[in-house]
Amino acid sequence: MYKFIVLSLSLLGCTDGSHKTPNQPKAMEDVEIKSVEILSSGGELGYHTRILINKDSTHYKQTVAANPGNNSEYHKKTSPQDWKILIAKIDLVEFKASEEGKSVQPVDGIDTKISIVSNRDTTSKVNAYHSTVWKKIFEYVYYTSKPAFPRHPREDTK
Repeated sequence: MYKFIVLSLSLLGCTDGSHKTPNQPKAMEDVEIKSVEILSSGGELGYHTRILINKDSTHYKQTVAANPGNNSEYHKKTSPQDWKILIAKIDLVEFKASEEGKSVQPVDGIDTKISIVSNRDTTSKVNAYHSTVWKKIFEYVYYTSKPAFPRHPREDTK
């Protein structure tokens, strides 16, 4: 009898995962990305930028504490094509699994955080430059899709 109970319990632990609880998403296709935000801050000049992109609009704001004359801000409509391209670059499973990098602010560096807001949750990663999906989002936003954004200070160190 004891062997039967042990065998039964071990078999229960070997399920294939097809029995999901009701609050688990069936697939990542059920997840809709609502917005992508990139925050960068740090450096000896007190640099800070915020880029918020959603399906309808793009908001950009830059402040430089040491030189307020370099502060800038603008807002514009996000084109459907730009939104589709950005969303296509995001693999949420890979993004969530990305390992964050260490802060570089203690040496006057600039930390960058990417946050993805979906209809299910918000996931943020800081300095995950080694992550392919994190890097694709960062590069697309700063260098490909929005040439009107000023260069990111990290580019100056390359």
